Amino acid sequence: MVVVGTGVYQDTNEAYPLDKKTLSAVALRSILAGASHNAETSESIGWAWALMPALKKIHTNEEDLSLCIGHHLETVKASSMLTTLTMGTVLALEQQKADPETIRSVRTAMSASIDSLGTGLFRYLLIPFCAMACAALASEGNTLGAVLMVIIPAVISIVCRMILINTGYAKGVRAAESFMKHADALKHASRIAGVFMLGALSAVMTRAIGSAAEFGNADSSVGIMTLVSYVLPGLFGLLAVWFSYTLMAKKNRSPLFMVIVLIAIGLLGALIGIWTPYPSVLNVPWLAS
Repeated sequence: MVVVGTGVYQDTNEAYPLDKKTLSAVALRSILAGASHNAETSESIGWAWALMPALKKIHTNEEDLSLCIGHHLETVKASSMLTTLTMGTVLALEQQKADPETIRSVRTAMSASIDSLGTGLFRYLLIPFCAMACAALASEGNTLGAVLMVIIPAVISIVCRMILINTGYAKGVRAAESFMKHADALKHASRIAGVFMLGALSAVMTRAIGSAAEFGNADSSVGIMTLVSYVLPGLFGLLAVWFSYTLMAKKNRSPLFMVIVLIAIGLLGALIGIWTPYPSVLNVPWLAS
């Protein structure tokens, strides 16, 4: 870890409480914090930039402000939509003029846990879920699907950031203690939700699958999917769910990875023409004309 701000604050008098406008400005700035990622200090530059409107109001002493910005430029994760909970907690400690070492410890512990949880909830759960719902709209020729794919995650992210920064600032260290106490349970719950989501997706998708590959001759032929449905109804859906569960639960793959895999399988099937009623892009000899 790179340490660029050490020492204690000269002005130890508690600062005036921050107003909601300042907290909202910090929350909106946090959206761009992840854009500052670098190999040395992760998103610390974006983190410090997002906090700047509040830090300037808290630390009127220029040396204290310099010290404060210095230790906030240390390694920190700030790309998650939940990162404002950490920001609110840290700002509450800054307003109380807590010891920088205490602030550093709280920031480091919370940011790492919150980043992994936020990534699981937003990137691997919310985004794939929105993509599935919006893709269903788009597949019917509704352009609203593409618009909602942009709007829904953005609105949810902004609302979460606004709520969490006020929660963290109001509760201070109690917010950190409460989160750390339930962090592992929240991560486990998000993974289980991801498994259920992918299982449901697989089941829904495979119910509509029809195979263009057929056995027989021109006068009498039977589709593979029809034949399989007679022998064991729902086999393809069961295999898709089992495949998704195995990679996620046993191989520790993310829901986003599984969405990409299922899309790749669908595209490959469309390429060789094994899904009906879509024609084959390639001229594969074993498919019926």
